[in-house]
Amino acid sequence: MATRSPLLWLPLTIALSMAALLVGSSHAGSISVYWGQNEGEGTLADTCATGNYAFVNIAFLAAFGNGQPPVFNLAGQCDPTNGGCASQSADIKSCQRRGVKVMISIGGGAGSYYLNSSADARDVAAYLWNNFLGGQSPSRPLGDAVLDGVDFDIEGGTNLHWDDLARYLKAYGSISSGAGGRRVYLTAAPQCPFPDTWVGGALSTGLFDYVWVQFYNNPPCEYSPGSTAALADAWKQWLTVPAKKIFLGLPASPQAAGSGFVPAEDLKSQVLPLIKGSPKYGGIMLWSKYYDDQDHYSSSVKSDYCKHNSSNGKQHCSTHGNQIIAVAAAQILGSHAGGIAIYWGQNGNEGTLADTCASGNYKFVNLAFLAAFGNGQPPVLNLAGHCDPTNGGCASLSADIKSCQSSGVKVMLSIGGGAGSYYLSSAADAKNVATYLWNNFLGGQSSSRPLGDAVLDGIDFDIEGGTNQHWDDLARYLKGYSNSGRRVYLTAAPQCPFPDAWVGGALNTGLFDYVWVQFYNNPPCQYSSGSTTDLADAWKQWLTIPAKQIFLGLPASPQAAGSGFIPADDLKSQVLPLIKGSGKYGGIMLWSKYYDDQDDYSSSVKTD
Repeated sequence: MATRSPLLWLPLTIALSMAALLVGSSHAGSISVYWGQNEGEGTLADTCATGNYAFVNIAFLAAFGNGQPPVFNLAGQCDPTNGGCASQSADIKSCQRRGVKVMISIGGGAGSYYLNSSADARDVAAYLWNNFLGGQSPSRPLGDAVLDGVDFDIEGGTNLHWDDLARYLKAYGSISSGAGGRRVYLTAAPQCPFPDTWVGGALSTGLFDYVWVQFYNNPPCEYSPGSTAALADAWKQWLTVPAKKIFLGLPASPQAAGSGFVPAEDLKSQVLPLIKGSPKYGGIMLWSKYYDDQDHYSSSVKSDYCKHNSSNGKQHCSTHGNQIIAVAAAQILGSHAGGIAIYWGQNGNEGTLADTCASGNYKFVNLAFLAAFGNGQPPVLNLAGHCDPTNGGCASLSADIKSCQSSGVKVMLSIGGGAGSYYLSSAADAKNVATYLWNNFLGGQSSSRPLGDAVLDGIDFDIEGGTNQHWDDLARYLKGYSNSGRRVYLTAAPQCPFPDAWVGGALNTGLFDYVWVQFYNNPPCQYSSGSTTDLADAWKQWLTIPAKQIFLGLPASPQAAGSGFIPADDLKSQVLPLIKGSGKYGGIMLWSKYYDDQDDYSSSVKTD
């Protein structure tokens, strides 16, 4: 760890302290959501990648106890018989790497369950431990992923032996933690009438970490339009429960429950000011992900909330205080940390564009690729399995692009790619291509805009074939459109041998803002195990081009390229110290979002 200059840190400390006063008043908390009861709610991995949720409850283990075979019901998401839900294991691990706690929710409103004795509770605990938690079983419904804990959504049966089940489960956590393993978290979702009919006794044990109280479908203790009295009175009672945090459970849309929906504006202006000052206030729970998708409730209330950062498990508060912190840190520290550029679009399994930006990991997203253009041929946009651009099939991405841009992420259209069909036959051809790009993706007008009415931030030149002619002309024509209003950013992804065989001439024009050099698939200028020499020598050459910033382009996993992958620890300890001191160092570029999802490379290197 670097030593700190007292003179440097004194003003920073003052600035951060002032900002903390503003931030601390928000007590914004976290958001817990239920997932699994509607196949239209998206995947578990995408749910976590939104960055909206700190907890996801997989719903439900709907039948158990009294000697009956356990029944796991994930509605249309997957069929748990014969291992049909084992594929969820990767999604669970992805969520956990982002800092999201994933629970198995037992019970539900339509289940068949009760415990007939303490021994029955012990058997159910053993089943949960071996099949969902840290134990072993040949028939684990969700594969080898180890969930973080068990959520008690008990809404029927009897009120007996839930305290026993809690004790047995917590005991497994003690054994596991003592052996260097994982803690077993316990959560519960009681109804708001106090004490809860079903798990009131269990909650009195003090074994529960988080309790999300259902303040809906119960008029005597829920919000009614214009009146918070009943909810506030019940909230005070729930604060007496010996749990670490209490959450306000709400329906995510009016259709999600019979009563108790609180409009987002009413929540922020009337309800939260009454309850969030309590040290036990944890946040809100929403039923469910499907209904949250309909009205975007979590996004609506996030402006008053600390957004869960899915890359590191921490909360980010979107308040004026945080803006002060960000400005103070940026001005005083100058971290040289840089940004991360990512390529998205070439694998249908890499999540949505909106979720990509919501991860908070990326500063630039390159939509890959406009794979055919020039020489009079019809342009072809290829976004692999994401959407079909023919007949307006990709116009729905417009909302995602705007969402990214509202988060401060620049979204570029990448032209070319390693398998495209493209070249420019003349300066006039370059002019025609520039006009097409302006009218169909940038600030112009066209009746056939493939991505709808969203205006992209610029064009990325990923030219890896054809000829090296007229790319400079294309750059000039595109930059010329900047004079029409919104700035057109130009970026490029040359290979690391210097100068680049395809766009070397274009880069000399000085028109490019950011250049992410591909330091992979080229052994003479890339990192090799234990040796940074070739990369460092090539980096110095690339610093000579007249671009605003240079990025280190890397594969996001060993499978993403034939060679050139740099383990995250090597990048931080060996490579970055050599290059990030340059005034032109901008950050890193990764190929691609799909491969980044496999190894969470961007999350691993963000710590530096």
